[in-house]
Amino acid sequence: MWQLNADRRSVQMQFGLPVQGTPEPLMVKIDFDAGAIEQIIERLTVLRAQMLPAQPTPGKMT
Repeated sequence: MWQLNADRRSVQMQFGLPVQGTPEPLMVKIDFDAGAIEQIIERLTVLRAQMLPAQPTPGKMT
C-alpha cells in the first residue's frame, strides 16, 4: 500500500478503488513528499487520541 519511491524523496500510496460496471478495481497511485507525510502522521495522531478512552486526570479519585 505504501512504498518509498526510487528517488527516496517521496512515498507512493497505491490502492484499488472498486468502480461499478468494471471487472477490475481502478488502481490509484498518489505520491506524497516528506511534508505531506508529516502532516498525515500529525493528523492521524490527533484522530487516534480522540478514539482512545479519556485518561483520568492526576489527583482525581474515582
